Amino acid sequence: MTLLELTLTVATIVLTIVLVVVAHRQRRIARSSLPVIPPPDQLPPQQPDRVVASAILESSVTSEKPAFFDINRQLLFLALTQAIDSGVIVVDTERSIVFHNDLAVHLLAAQAPVVGHGLIMLLRDHQADHLAQEVLTDGERRELTIRPLTTGRTLHLHYVPLIEDGEKPVGTLITIRDLTQISMLERARRDLVANVSHELRTPLASLKLLVETLQSAPPPDIASRMLAQMMQEIDAVTQLVEELHELSRLESGRVSLKLEPLPVWPVIERAVERIRPQADRKQQTICAVSGGDLPLALMDRDRIGQVLLNLLHNAVKFTPEHGTITVAAQVLNLEHDDPPSYAERPPHQAGTWLLISVSDTGIGIPKHEIPRIFERFYKVDRARTRHAGGTGLGLAIARHLVEGHGGRIWASSQEGHGSTFWFTLPAA
Repeated sequence: MTLLELTLTVATIVLTIVLVVVAHRQRRIARSSLPVIPPPDQLPPQQPDRVVASAILESSVTSEKPAFFDINRQLLFLALTQAIDSGVIVVDTERSIVFHNDLAVHLLAAQAPVVGHGLIMLLRDHQADHLAQEVLTDGERRELTIRPLTTGRTLHLHYVPLIEDGEKPVGTLITIRDLTQISMLERARRDLVANVSHELRTPLASLKLLVETLQSAPPPDIASRMLAQMMQEIDAVTQLVEELHELSRLESGRVSLKLEPLPVWPVIERAVERIRPQADRKQQTICAVSGGDLPLALMDRDRIGQVLLNLLHNAVKFTPEHGTITVAAQVLNLEHDDPPSYAERPPHQAGTWLLISVSDTGIGIPKHEIPRIFERFYKVDRARTRHAGGTGLGLAIARHLVEGHGGRIWASSQEGHGSTFWFTLPAA
């Protein structure tokens, strides 16, 4: 070993010893500043959380200021409040805020730290502020759910009294949980059950009536007509069940798209030919228009065909006799992530895209209805479309399929003058 190597080794050992000594000293200082929390068997019955909360905050009760103002010395408490997924607020007996974590400010949309201000300034809810006073008065827990107008969130507040030596509360600890997503899921579940029940009620009631009539042995021609109606109702129920199953698989991510570079025009022509017999029955004109040479699209041929058939079926259904339906395709070049070029279009990513449209001269869609037409079970003005049929799931399925390709789907319409549905596919 050379002299230089020996010197470096000795220096490394000395530096390690110094760091160990400094770390040990820092731990001793930290332990001396932490509160002493009694063991569980010495806690008062039914109040362990109050004593622990009080012990966490208690560090200078005998000083000039209350213990709350020394909260920043409690490193463990500060770390916990930043690590948990709940907002935390601590108020004193005057309901003045002495501490809050960053998440509390975010959930309540406060513009700046509000330490030292009244609780009402942060919560902006008189009932929530009054509950804090009740907790300080009787030392009992409280819970409350609020929906601030400024954020539209659903927030659950839990109040815990901070008690010293079994006396009256010296403060209140408030935790805030964001239940917005849970509330939305619960509302979606209720809507799904209500919509499915509604969609099943009509065909099942019709089937029951037809069966009861057939049991009375009507004339053969009437019985034949009723059997045909029963077949139509069964087809409607079957379509509803199949589309529900398809939508559930799409939303849960269980459908894998087989993306490959393919020409989009053969897919468009095939969809147009499949829907042409329905258009001919209503003496409608249906055509496809190309916007020049089109690049290959990165797509799943069968799924995009399903999207086109759905849009074309709606166009035929809501277009009167002798109307016109047009399918067009063109290239859309976006150099930047741009705001919509069309008023109804959602923001779109940059890149080269194929823009496909399905236009009709039908009854159109009211402007205020357009933002909701891609929701599950949503039907535009049920009074106008009472005899059009459908489950209200087709456009929701189309949206999931297009977005699964990375594209976007939207609609533009003028009531009484027809509609146009647009969607994009990435160029290969």
